[in-house]
Amino acid sequence: MDESQSSPQENPPITETQSSPEEKPAIAESQAPPRENPPITETQSSPEEKPAVAESQTPAQENPPITESQSSPEEKPAVAESQASPQENPPMGDSKPSAPESRASSDPFAWLDKCISAEAFGKAVDSARENLYRLSPLIYTVTKRPGLEVKWKKERCWWTALPPEKPGLSYLCAAASLLNHTRKPFRLHDLRLISSSTGSALCYHSILSSQGPANREIEVLPQEAVDLSLEIGIRARPPAAIDFWMACTLQGEDKDSLPIHLVLRPLATILGEIAPPHEPGFQISDPMEKQIVSVLHSEFAELRSRGPEHLGSVAAPSENEREPGSEQPQLRANSGRQVVSPNGESLLRLYSSLTTAEERPRFRAALCQRLRAESGYGPVAYLILWVLFGMGSLSEGLAAAEANLSGDSLALFGIRRLMVLLLQWEWRSFSDSLLDDVERFVCQLGDPFRSAERIAAIRTLRLSTPG
Repeated sequence: MDESQSSPQENPPITETQSSPEEKPAIAESQAPPRENPPITETQSSPEEKPAVAESQTPAQENPPITESQSSPEEKPAVAESQASPQENPPMGDSKPSAPESRASSDPFAWLDKCISAEAFGKAVDSARENLYRLSPLIYTVTKRPGLEVKWKKERCWWTALPPEKPGLSYLCAAASLLNHTRKPFRLHDLRLISSSTGSALCYHSILSSQGPANREIEVLPQEAVDLSLEIGIRARPPAAIDFWMACTLQGEDKDSLPIHLVLRPLATILGEIAPPHEPGFQISDPMEKQIVSVLHSEFAELRSRGPEHLGSVAAPSENEREPGSEQPQLRANSGRQVVSPNGESLLRLYSSLTTAEERPRFRAALCQRLRAESGYGPVAYLILWVLFGMGSLSEGLAAAEANLSGDSLALFGIRRLMVLLLQWEWRSFSDSLLDDVERFVCQLGDPFRSAERIAAIRTLRLSTPG
């Protein structure tokens, strides 16, 4: 009787809910090792009877269908691997890597962190690049094209920040003579900026010469020279340094180029060094012309004292609030003059005091004769044009400036600034023909301040508000 009764430690009959002998190794990996099997007794079923015994059991003991939450026997090892303790494999969710610990200030190697930081490395690269380009005149001397030579006019190589009160653009001008010592002509097509103190974000460039309009092909014949004036606008905050270096190439035909390097001085320095031409008043016999020369000499003093932030004695309401050429012309209810100049008003009063028909043409001729580069009055050419505008002779003055001042970048800079002020504040005084003359002038000699856009806006306003 004792043999027929199985103890709880004996193996029960194998049913469908139990694993087959082939599946035991997999189960053994996740369960504790069972005790040794006792010898098979007579009351136990033989292996051939096991299926019958399993079939006689109730359906509740049958294996339920495998659901998504249950794992098949083949998946048990994978399940066992995924059931790791939280301490072994933390979840890979939104956990962020911890920041590297900084060295203590007492650490003898703490200075290494400052030397190898990204900020220090960037400053070192910028410094090395600036030093390279400052020394690169030697490199450009070696790599330049043989037979071509550029002679810079240092007194006409300058840069300034625009607008002065909130700089966002660096405006560069450089005058030079291009000499061709070869036996074939050199044709200059374009200018390409390589780098500068503020990068290479070129937003405007122009090449002027006495041969024709701006940005046209310039031909330098063999054994001859041509005077050039380069104008460049770079869209970047101007540097804090005094000098401004620039590296560029003059592009010729057939991929022929001339590399150049230049260091420009600030416009304030250039204006501080300019002096009126030597034309003493006691040597002028004509009293009217003597008065004109005296006022122009006084304007030189205004230009030096006020600096590039102002246009000499010329001023307008809110002159420094907007960038030149960036806004639409404004309608003003006041019919009085908006752009004023004490020195210019003195000349207009002198002109009004002339009574004879012979004196007034002589007055205009005396002003237009000084719109020449060799006269030395180029830096104050803007004042001469302001007076001619008040006299109703601006077209005559623009024609003289276009013919004689095309290579004087300082004179053109002042004239363009004056055109911006007049088109903004005095646009009602411009006739259609005068607008045509101003547009022709800026198209021929370059339009860095977008005066042509202002003229188009004025014409549009006149169409929308007739009369």
